Amino acid sequence: MKLAPEDSSSLEQETEYLINPKDVLDIQIYPDAELNREIVVSPKGTINFPLVGEVQVEGLSIANAERKLTALLEKDYLVYPQVHIRVKEFHTLTISILGEVNRPGPYKMGQEGETTLLEAIAMAGGFTTIANIKKIKIIRMEGGEKKSYQVNGEDVLKGKRKDVPLKPNDLIMVEQSWF
Repeated sequence: MKLAPEDSSSLEQETEYLINPKDVLDIQIYPDAELNREIVVSPKGTINFPLVGEVQVEGLSIANAERKLTALLEKDYLVYPQVHIRVKEFHTLTISILGEVNRPGPYKMGQEGETTLLEAIAMAGGFTTIANIKKIKIIRMEGGEKKSYQVNGEDVLKGKRKDVPLKPNDLIMVEQSWF
């Protein structure tokens, strides 16, 4: 589904951890334990795996990466391989918060990149007294393009809408209230 800028409804969807460059993956292959590896995802988002070569894994969930590697191994090399992937080390994932918060700046996301908008605002010391919580902008890179989403923080605080899960490298802008 392609999203229009300033549309925040789609921000609530993806909460599953997606593989990032520099993550360390522990890959176990059954029945061929000789293929078991601990691999660092390259800056290009790939891993180099025996028999199949370079495999793009950045942006895939663990389950999708397992399916992809299984299909590649099954194609020409192994009969019914079972692939299990675990993220052994997460690359430090950060978000940046600017504008009307008490401590603007970059912040580390949760262990598996699971941080919501309100959690991020709390990490930044909360809103200032002149913050316009109805106009919070999330700027995110998607498919090589900058996308901007508008979120009404008041609706989130009042439970009228779900809190928004953030992605690594998101930029959160809290605007100033003029009234």
